[in-house]
Amino acid sequence: LEDLAEYCRLRYGEGVTPRPYALVEEMGIDDLVGNNASRILFTNGMRDLWSGGSHLEDLSNSILAINFENGAHHSDLTHVGPSERDTEDIREGFD
Repeated sequence: LEDLAEYCRLRYGEGVTPRPYALVEEMGIDDLVGNNASRILFTNGMRDLWSGGSHLEDLSNSILAINFENGAHHSDLTHVGPSERDTEDIREGFD
């Protein structure tokens, strides 16, 4: 964590302190079901390394995970709907 803190100080100034556990400490995001969270959809492009830190399986009936085998960073998050450039699994995700 010291390397992260040093990077943040150099990049953003002395007043910036990283808080990598803030979502856990303040929102209980490490126990979504136990904290009665609902209506969450995790979309994961499996060609995106960020998917390794996501939920890849449904956590409950209202906290769902959809994995796109050919998805990459942000390919599953467009607001305009599927396009001809999207892979079949991304297009199916809009249905």
